[in-house]
Amino acid sequence: MEKKSFSILISFKKVFKIIICMFLILLFFNIITGYFKFILGHPYVYGMVRLFDFDSESNIPTYFSSFILLFSAVLLQIIALFEKNKGNIFSYKWSFLSLVFLFLSIDEASSTHELFILPLREKFNLSGIFYYSWIILGIIFVLLLLIFYYRFLFELPKETRNKFVIAGIVYLTGAIAFEMIGGYYIDLNPGKTLIYALITSFEESLEMLGVIIFINSLLHYIEKKKFEINLSFRR
Repeated sequence: MEKKSFSILISFKKVFKIIICMFLILLFFNIITGYFKFILGHPYVYGMVRLFDFDSESNIPTYFSSFILLFSAVLLQIIALFEKNKGNIFSYKWSFLSLVFLFLSIDEASSTHELFILPLREKFNLSGIFYYSWIILGIIFVLLLLIFYYRFLFELPKETRNKFVIAGIVYLTGAIAFEMIGGYYIDLNPGKTLIYALITSFEESLEMLGVIIFINSLLHYIEKKKFEINLSFRR
């Protein structure tokens, strides 16, 4: 059976620049839709408002967030495979982290975590900062992840570790802190107002920015390790 192989050279810097540009474009259109919705009083504009609104689901910002999380999962798995071939004892942690980001990507597109909000809220009579009650499960998950990856973090190169930490802080500030602020606000002020839209815009922007910083750290790690990807096909 004939075997053919070839190498693919990917400019990671170009990929990262494209992701940054997409984020800035989405942020710009989110501001424009907010202006139409809350300042001019046009909440639809032929569906364009919902299409770019950071607070809406199943729209372009949602799928962009899902994509960058999925891209992170792919990069993590690439690193895991190379580290395994080198005999790194922490290669399985790279793989597990890839699965975590794959789950986050699916959750971002499907909003699975929101299924826990109503049952937990009614069961424990939650309100205020825990109005979006899934946060409790999120905090527990983050703490378990930190315990599991504590030693792994300190085995990383200093630059990579610092970027991981910064990315995590930025992402969690959006996903947890601003979600709590938004929950507290909407619990006291039912209905989506300009202030709530600003809170959710900061929340989603920080989540995206945190993942983008994380992607940047992974690309630098791959670049420094000089990983080479070869694809083989059998006919």
